Amino acid sequence: MARELTLVDAGLGNLASVERALIQVGSATQITDDPDKVATARTVVFPGQGAFGKTTDKIVSGAMGEALRMVIQRGDPFLGICLGMQLLFESSEEGGGRKGLGVLGGRCRRFPNDMTAVEGEHVRKLKIPHMGWNEVQPSGEHYYFVHSYYVDAERPEDVMWTTTYGDVTFAAAVRRDNVYGCQFHPEKSQQAGLRFLRAFLLGSRQ
Repeated sequence: MARELTLVDAGLGNLASVERALIQVGSATQITDDPDKVATARTVVFPGQGAFGKTTDKIVSGAMGEALRMVIQRGDPFLGICLGMQLLFESSEEGGGRKGLGVLGGRCRRFPNDMTAVEGEHVRKLKIPHMGWNEVQPSGEHYYFVHSYYVDAERPEDVMWTTTYGDVTFAAAVRRDNVYGCQFHPEKSQQAGLRFLRAFLLGSRQ
């Protein structure tokens, strides 16, 4: 039997590809922008792309933010993807400084503009945003990332996987009890991404 799951439409885009990936791994997915339906959902995925700004301010301080906190506090499975993961934390440097949901301790920081990578005898300037495939540790899998800000988690035990861009090592995935988050896009990460989503649905750490 397909597992029922609620996919949150919070005006942050990227719903169709996430829905397709979830259906592939055995989810019966319902998309909703209704905070009341989110508040009573038994499994929630909160995807996002874009930036901290007026839309995220409304989520954090409004009915949707309260609904998301209710799901998490109740102990039901919750997954935040990309911006959805960043919003789990207390704040972000983005947009002059914005508040997150405060579920996990820490903040989002911007990659430095002067990052470089050494390739043989050459030094290459790295582009912001970080865009492309990265290996995460300790799983050794490769996932697809697109972001200019990264999570600096307060508690090391909340960080499930890490990866590195330039000389910055950051959280690729986080977990605390029923709460999961991934900075990468599992829906764009081919078979590795599907394995991650399947593991979330099964409620297990990969």
